[in-house]
Amino acid sequence: MWPSLCAAALVVLLLLRAGGGPGSPAPRRATSTCGERVLVDMISGPRIVGGHDAQLGAWPWDPYYWRVVIGLHDISRPERHTEKYSVREIIVHSEFRIETFENDIALFKLYKSVSYNDYIQPICLPFVHIHLNINNQTKCFISGWGSISEKGEGSPILQEAQVDIIPSDICNGFEWYEGMVNNNMFCAGFESGGIDSCQGDSGGPLVCYHLDTSKYYLIGITSFGFGCGRPKLPGIYVRVSRYRRWIKARLLLASKATRTLSIILALILLTVGWTHTSFGYTRDFRGLSEIAT
Repeated sequence: MWPSLCAAALVVLLLLRAGGGPGSPAPRRATSTCGERVLVDMISGPRIVGGHDAQLGAWPWDPYYWRVVIGLHDISRPERHTEKYSVREIIVHSEFRIETFENDIALFKLYKSVSYNDYIQPICLPFVHIHLNINNQTKCFISGWGSISEKGEGSPILQEAQVDIIPSDICNGFEWYEGMVNNNMFCAGFESGGIDSCQGDSGGPLVCYHLDTSKYYLIGITSFGFGCGRPKLPGIYVRVSRYRRWIKARLLLASKATRTLSIILALILLTVGWTHTSFGYTRDFRGLSEIAT
């Protein structure tokens, strides 16, 4: 795998409100609860090294790189239910450290709200008052359009794979990551390798299915690693639950800023537009590179 900058911006979106804007296609599910896969059985299985093509609509909360294209399955052929959204603001964690990939998380705020349908659904955050017991029996999955082999090409079709959560004491052991994984991170994959995330999967979701609630929760966000699919070098993920306070605080600040801006615009009749170039980050096991489009 590979290091990336602010990977989590890919999957955590700061939405102004639920519901569609003018001209949006009518959703089949106008309102939605988080973590449900409407078109697919709740559990299906095997990164997208060693993974397989995902079924259309299987992972309805995956956006495409930093340009927010939601409901995408095949990047070479957007479907009728694919929707594009402009990004109003990107909120990067102020204590992100590129040397260690500590706090590798950011938020997107969109200009307009997302319309939910069978192919576009919100993912649950692990902040509810539910004991999410993650163990070897828990079904956890990753997905992305990254390379399907180390130094290989990416896949135009969204890939998915089932992975195991690896205890940190094992992942930090000799011949593994030897202490690199701290409490804000965790490892997922297999000791033998073969199934893993890779270049281009950075910022993608690691979701786990909770039997008691019958929902999927965003447990991790693809962050970094060495190589792809190597034995004892699984992917390392941001531990989302450790950023509960940070996410809630940023949401609150963004909400207040939006209300204030709306009042100012109404009073002085000033239209302010901010266009933002799409950008993304890709990583390989040698280091970090930036792609700007």
